[in-house]
Amino acid sequence: MKQLVIGSLIMSFAAIASAHGCPGEMRAIDAKVPTAQLPAAEMSKVKALRAEGERLHKEGKHAESMKALAEAKKLLGV
Repeated sequence: MKQLVIGSLIMSFAAIASAHGCPGEMRAIDAKVPTAQLPAAEMSKVKALRAEGERLHKEGKHAESMKALAEAKKLLGV
C-alpha cells in the first residue's frame, strides 16, 4: 500500500512539473515568432503547432503538448 501511495505522489509531481513546462515553451515560441524569418507556410505551421500545444496543455495532455511545442521550436530554430 505504501508503494502505491509513493508511486501516486511521484506521478502527481511529474504531471505538475510537466504542466509548468508548457507555458514556458509557449512563451519562448511567442518571443521568437515576431522576428522569425520563415516562409509563410512554415510560419503557419509554427502557429498551428503552438495553438495545438496550448489546447493540449489545457486538456491536461502535457506530454503531447510538449511534443507539439518542441516541433514548433525546431521550425523556429529555438
